[in-house]
Amino acid sequence: MRHDETGDLRFFAHLVASGSLTACARNLQTSPATVSRRLARLESRLGSLLVVRNTRHFGLSENGRIYHERAVEILALIDGLEEEISSNTNIPRGTLGIGAPVELGRRLIAPFLATFSATYPNLLVNLALASEGFYDTSDSLDVVLRLGLPDSPDAVVTRLASTVRVLCASPEYLARRPQPVTPQDLAAHDCLCLRRNKTMALLDRWVIGNDLQTEIITVEPRLSSTNAEIIHDWALSGEGIAYKLLCDVHHDLEQGRLVRIFPDLQGEKIDLHAVLPNRKYTQASVRAFLDSFKRRLRVAGFF
Repeated sequence: MRHDETGDLRFFAHLVASGSLTACARNLQTSPATVSRRLARLESRLGSLLVVRNTRHFGLSENGRIYHERAVEILALIDGLEEEISSNTNIPRGTLGIGAPVELGRRLIAPFLATFSATYPNLLVNLALASEGFYDTSDSLDVVLRLGLPDSPDAVVTRLASTVRVLCASPEYLARRPQPVTPQDLAAHDCLCLRRNKTMALLDRWVIGNDLQTEIITVEPRLSSTNAEIIHDWALSGEGIAYKLLCDVHHDLEQGRLVRIFPDLQGEKIDLHAVLPNRKYTQASVRAFLDSFKRRLRVAGFF
């Protein structure tokens, strides 16, 4: 029987991405036994153990690591070749991997992708979310959306739009506490602050102002978290004042769940960038995604 080598490569890449036989079976909508048998057949064909597994551990052998690395590279070349050829007809197909920050991904990009995917039924879309969008194109992604510039000097970067940080709180919070009249009044309020992942550095210096003058206010947080969505939820539940990206809270402001404090002032401007691999061509799927997504950004708290 002829082996489906490409299918085996995709299967193994999916298995490693899933992190376990059970998760892989769930994602492929099959049974763990079926996944285990297919892995066993692959290892038998190659004559090498690829996965070291027991009831408590799932890891790659040295040959498994090499096979996975080569599999990802080969699949990227295959998908890139198909995309390059299909781009002549401008019909996105194949696989599109997108990386994004968690809150932006959940609240804006995920709903957009549901509609976008329905428009292109031959395109398999994968969305990967990281707490601060710190994925890069080496993570087997075709495009990464980043708030702020990436660190990689050889990245291909396109600015999509800009947003700003704004101060906001729930009507319930402002009903029991006097609304700040000047930025200095923030010192007397319950503030909700982000912390950096790993370092736990507190982001308690809030920039606020206009085109003529800005100032930096150091606030004392009552609550803080490394997760932007938790800050958002605390603000909605009346726990205090948050310093949020307009793109994350614009729906809540429009529908009155949050109230903008100092509506004539704003915080830092933040650019949203698309980071692409350093390739000689841009996939038809990436072009279609970015063209459609930029139109969506115009009504999503960006400018």
